[in-house]
Amino acid sequence: MLQQIKTFKGNALALELTETFTKADALLIKQLFEEKLEAGYEHVNLLMKVKDMSVMKHMSLKAFFESETWGFQHFGKIGRCAVVAHSDFIRSVVKIENKILHLANAAFEEKYFDTTELDEALSFIEADE
Repeated sequence: MLQQIKTFKGNALALELTETFTKADALLIKQLFEEKLEAGYEHVNLLMKVKDMSVMKHMSLKAFFESETWGFQHFGKIGRCAVVAHSDFIRSVVKIENKILHLANAAFEEKYFDTTELDEALSFIEADE
């Protein structure tokens, strides 16, 4: 299930993913992201908080692939990305992704934050364009 952690007036979205990821969750991400773009922002900063990799067990594969496809199509519109979790695996993935994906989108900057650093992660994405 996906829910907004905080609502921003600027170009940031803060979301938390718990238990499962469904088609409705994928649609919600698209809707919120597109609202920011329609408001005139060139890039959207995104915070995604996940408990751990257990969410993968209950994820709809169709929803995941639809979301990923949409994400690749709109990758150039993502600015700062904060991943909040408590997982060494996720920390490692974020470190690699930041180096590789920055080559495809110069505005993209991804950082990992532990769950105890949520306030820092919110500050990281809050910077307006």
